[in-house]
Amino acid sequence: IAPQARFTPSDMVLRVDALAKTFPGGVRAVRDVSFTVGPGELVALVGESGCGKTTTLKCINRLLDPTSGLIEVEGEDICALDPVDLRRRIGWVMQGDGLFPHLTVAQNITVTPRLLGWDKATISDRVDELLTLVRLKPDLYRDRLPSDMSGGQRQRVAIARALAARSNLILMDEPFGALDPITRDGLREDVMALKARLNFAAVLVTHDMAEALLTADRIAVMDEGEIIQYG
Repeated sequence: IAPQARFTPSDMVLRVDALAKTFPGGVRAVRDVSFTVGPGELVALVGESGCGKTTTLKCINRLLDPTSGLIEVEGEDICALDPVDLRRRIGWVMQGDGLFPHLTVAQNITVTPRLLGWDKATISDRVDELLTLVRLKPDLYRDRLPSDMSGGQRQRVAIARALAARSNLILMDEPFGALDPITRDGLREDVMALKARLNFAAVLVTHDMAEALLTADRIAVMDEGEIIQYG
């Protein structure tokens, strides 16, 4: 039984209702998955590899198209939206940072604002603001390449990039998994502080139950494509 949400349906940043995803050959990766995320909430999807966590995440921003069910982002049916425009309004943080190696830190952070047509002065100010938020000094890091940074620093840049377009929804797929335990703990605490400060909603995919317990407002345990516990 799902817990009673703290927000009304109109408040929800994300609503997933009876989501299903079947791949060619009849492989049912996700079936009847439902959950909501309100402003400032973090919902963790946990479970073993292959249980459908990442498939669910990719359906939310239409890296994969759902087979059936409904997904709404800020009250809009994602299937009625252009998938490229949808992805530009949703932040994405992946395991291993996913930074473009040939772009500087500033260029990586501002990929989406530049695609959205922001002016140069606003973009420059946003870089300095975000680097400060993720605890990287702008004058030291904005012109560095990813290869000149540690794993933890690169993941901080990836988080800044996800926040660059002022998204109200951030999707995180094992964002701390490639880091050493000390770096992982520090970065996780910083992400929680950012969420409290900026009030964005988030979905976190992890196989680490302890990580889910430390970060999430609610946890959905998945097995064989279904949510088997939610609370």
